[in-house]
Amino acid sequence: MGLFFNKQQMQIADSILPDAAKQEIMASRLPQLNTDRVFLKKGEICSYIDKAILNVKVKKKIVKHVGHSSPGLFKGTRINTGFSKPDEYTETKQQKGILYITNKRVIFQAGENAFDKQHRYLSSIEPYCNAVVLQYGQTTYELIVPDGSIVNHVLKLVNT
Repeated sequence: MGLFFNKQQMQIADSILPDAAKQEIMASRLPQLNTDRVFLKKGEICSYIDKAILNVKVKKKIVKHVGHSSPGLFKGTRINTGFSKPDEYTETKQQKGILYITNKRVIFQAGENAFDKQHRYLSSIEPYCNAVVLQYGQTTYELIVPDGSIVNHVLKLVNT
């Protein structure tokens, strides 16, 4: 079982990464994949393309009102007493997209919360069987992918 297992996992279980590319990666060779969706820089080669879901943590605030109302001293008046209590919690929103890994960048293409990060800023990687957590400085990206070990292997190959 992986770090993130939910209903969305079944939707990305169908990998779009070709089997030949997976075999090349596991043999410690970087495949060269063609893509018309990402603009590659001069000398840049795409070695990984697959479905991914980005977990985005959103802080929410609810204000609870607790109070009491009673009749006042005069006709038609009321006395209201009470207070408001703010309550904060974190909600996880999921964004579907496509994850690209080139020899220079990690790119998450999506409608919202997309990112494009250079490998030199990658601080750490934590792979799971169905996810990967990438840390760039103080920013952490939790990505649900079909196989986190393949993402880890590609990133180790391009960073050696």
